[in-house]
Amino acid sequence: MTNINNILVGLDLSPMDDHLIKYASFLAKKLNIKKVYFTHNVKKYAISELFQEQLQDLDLEQIIGDELTETITKSFDADVEWDTLIAEDPYTESIFNHIVNKYYIDMILVGNKIDYEGAGALTDKLLRMVKCPLLIIPETTQNKIEDIWIGTDFSRSCMKIYNNVDYIRDNTNAKITAAHVYHIPAQFSPYVSDETLKSKIKKHSEERLEKFIKRLHKSYDIHQHALESKESSVAEKLVEHSQARGADLLMVADKGSNNISSLMLGSVTNELSTSNARIPIWVVK
Repeated sequence: MTNINNILVGLDLSPMDDHLIKYASFLAKKLNIKKVYFTHNVKKYAISELFQEQLQDLDLEQIIGDELTETITKSFDADVEWDTLIAEDPYTESIFNHIVNKYYIDMILVGNKIDYEGAGALTDKLLRMVKCPLLIIPETTQNKIEDIWIGTDFSRSCMKIYNNVDYIRDNTNAKITAAHVYHIPAQFSPYVSDETLKSKIKKHSEERLEKFIKRLHKSYDIHQHALESKESSVAEKLVEHSQARGADLLMVADKGSNNISSLMLGSVTNELSTSNARIPIWVVK
């Protein structure tokens, strides 16, 4: 079982901050978090030269820190210790990585601004750099964890997800669903009918999923869904079905079963990190 004691929440002074702070407060109460760190990176180089003269006598970090503290105080109601960390660096992902290592962060919360161009750039970089899980929160999310879907591809990385699931379920008693997406080949054989092909692949996928779940030896029930995907990607199928079934959280591993190198980010995770999913996505490293 993997415990989560310290979490880091990335803020950017946008309306998304309020959603993240409230979700962090919800998680802190639900998962018995010990401490929450809120961070914002001040990119002074991005400030136009037109305003440098007006800002030169101001302590920008102090001003932003005070503003964040006021916002957090209004929205964070968990009885948990928290702190703000204001940084100044051209590369926000480097600041996150430094904080993760210095403060023993167990998980990072970042926002997913749906329909905002380029909103997933930082998330993608963090997934490649940091060593802790990442929880991507859309502004449409509700503060509840009652139904969890797990993208399951039978890999070793996938098995690690369930160490996090044990901890979450012990604190939430959530319903757990293992979802495996299988592909139907566009062309297989002129001697095998489409109906026979689909039936055999579906049965094989369901049997593999059942065997995988049995090997986990969990004390709680795990519901199983084998999902056919012919035209959609695995990521699209997972998001589509988890959202349609009213799931509160989608969990995936950062690497899948087809990676050539352990340094590569899984294609499914990469797509999910930049998607417009309206469900929180928990990426297990």
